[in-house]
Amino acid sequence: MDTRTSGLVPPPRQAPEQVVRVSETLLDRLLGTTTAVHAEGLKSFGLLLADPADRHFPYVATDVAFFDPRKNRRNDPSMRPVFEAQGTYFRAYDDAGFVADTTELLEIYRRLDACDLEAVALFHVHRRQPANFSVIDFRLHNPAYAWHLIISLRDPAEPVLRPFAVGKDPASDVGISAEDANEGSEQSYPGPEVTPLRLVVDSAGQAVPRYDRLLGVGV
Repeated sequence: MDTRTSGLVPPPRQAPEQVVRVSETLLDRLLGTTTAVHAEGLKSFGLLLADPADRHFPYVATDVAFFDPRKNRRNDPSMRPVFEAQGTYFRAYDDAGFVADTTELLEIYRRLDACDLEAVALFHVHRRQPANFSVIDFRLHNPAYAWHLIISLRDPAEPVLRPFAVGKDPASDVGISAEDANEGSEQSYPGPEVTPLRLVVDSAGQAVPRYDRLLGVGV
């Protein structure tokens, strides 16, 4: 290399860090509702929402649609054997997994059609597991959503939130089967389609440091 010109060549630029932005109000609502539901022995799940005109869309969330945890169809006679075929963990814990009620899902999408928000991501709680994106999470993930938020409440006093980008082929299967005979579906999905994102909490456009611990910043 010609040392006379090397100083004129800028160093390689690092790729920008992928982040998901959520409002402080939304985070407080997520934590308050999910921990209360968890204390009742139930599992929270739902959709994260955002204004499509937001410059960070779809990697931003400002609102949430919670599904009624009492309407979780995971243990319906047609669904229980499907989850139990995913491994020992799912046979031991009948609250491992979730299935939205179709009537409630339709009602939520009708409400979204009537407002200026769009669903950008799914979220659900891990009641005993860490905030990992698991094999079964990947299999059930709807590829219409670019990311997914996991909230771990294995220690309700120290909740952990982790967002993941999910690059799933829209043509791939979405679902599980009673014929699967799988094991370890609760373990982290190892494929390249899933990558961690950094969660940033915004208050009037400024990051809020008091949430750093539950977001895994500096720990």
